Amino acid sequence: MASAEHLLHEAQYAFQSISFGETRENARSRSRAKSISQKIIRKFPASMEAAEAHAILRRLGEEAYSSAMKSQHRHVSQNTHHRPPPPTAAPQSMFTGNAETEILNWGGLIGRLFMLPKTVLAMIAFAGFFLFGILGPFLFVPLFLSVLLTGWFRRMLKPEQRKEIDAFVARANVYIAAQHE
Repeated sequence: MASAEHLLHEAQYAFQSISFGETRENARSRSRAKSISQKIIRKFPASMEAAEAHAILRRLGEEAYSSAMKSQHRHVSQNTHHRPPPPTAAPQSMFTGNAETEILNWGGLIGRLFMLPKTVLAMIAFAGFFLFGILGPFLFVPLFLSVLLTGWFRRMLKPEQRKEIDAFVARANVYIAAQHE
């Protein structure tokens, strides 16, 4: 019995032997690549070679599907199966070194932004378009810095700077939460 790797090499060779035109040799190579790829998928469904065989079949124009039932199915009791999933809370903070870091509530901030009247949003968009015409891509520098300073980049700051940013983010989160209530 040939290994998955050996079968994959044969399928790739057969696929690469297909040249331009409708010749008998091309039809034979196409058929051989298809049958070997299907054999790989059937015998080794959860392997990396099966994924490559799927790619060969897609390039040949064949639809390839193999059930992931063997690799994903697990028997559980009916009570466990029908139980609702536990609620997942959004992380409110992340740990950075020895200290805990406050995370900005981006969802609330964007939600608050979209609660503004349409005329105010249109004026902000017009001002942004006008400033982009003058300043160009430099307009995005403050936005980029705010994303960096509220994310993973804070690890590189000094502890006192990190505390100042955490205090600002905490105040912003309290303000956003107060506005949504």
